[in-house]
Parts: sequence; C-alpha cells; structure tokens
Amino acid sequence: MEVHTGTRGPGRAPLSPAAVGGPVVLVIGLTLALVAWNDPVPDPDRHRIFLSLWLLGAAVLAVRLFLDGLPSAPFLPRCAVTFGIGVVGAASAATMPWSDLGSVFWYQLWFSVPLLTGLAYAAFGPGPTTSAHGPDPGPDN
Repeated sequence: MEVHTGTRGPGRAPLSPAAVGGPVVLVIGLTLALVAWNDPVPDPDRHRIFLSLWLLGAAVLAVRLFLDGLPSAPFLPRCAVTFGIGVVGAASAATMPWSDLGSVFWYQLWFSVPLLTGLAYAAFGPGPTTSAHGPDPGPDN
C-alpha cells in the first residue's frame, strides 16, 4: 500500500504570482486599448498607432512576467524588455500632437508612465542573480 505525503515531486515546482500577473497585465492592456480605440482625438490615426505600440509594450511586459513565473520556461532577455521601453517611449513622443496637447497629453501620460515604470522595473529592478533559468547574463544580453 502506498502512502501519499502531500508533497510535490521534484520535477513540479509551484507557479509564482508572476505567472498569473502576466496574463492579467495583458488583459488590462488589451481592455484599455480597445476602450480607447475610438476616442475623439485630434488625429485618430496617430492615436491608434500609439495604442498599438503601447499594447506591444504591454505584451512584452506580460510575457516577461509570465515566463519569469513559470518553473521551467525560456527566459526573456533584458534586451527584449528594453526594446519595449523604447517602443512605448518613442510611440509616446512621436504620436503626440504637440500643437494641440489637450486631453491627448493626459491619456498618453496616464497610459505610458505606469507601463514604462513596469518595464523599467522588469528590466533593471532588483532581482535574484540566479533563477530557474540560470544565471542572469547581465546588462550585455
């Protein structure tokens, strides 16, 4: 007769909260982009370009969180997250109607700053030097 002790086998590690947080970030980002898609703005094309690139940045953060939370998944390198920072920052600056800021400035500010903060923390924040994915390759990856 076999007795079960309630412990997991050595090959199965529990999911971390980041594995759940990644899909949550993606759903929130997609919801924000879809809700704001048809907003009355001075230039709808620039607005939609911003939202598309912003959503790409949100997806990069979501993938990073999700993969970091899985016990045995490929590692998303820091350069991918810094690429997301560049995409969101460039989209914010390039699609801003500088001659008529108005509400566009505020929604781009409220959309971009939290996402850029999350991306920066994911790329450069404190973290373990080793993980389930091996040693952190450092800033040169």
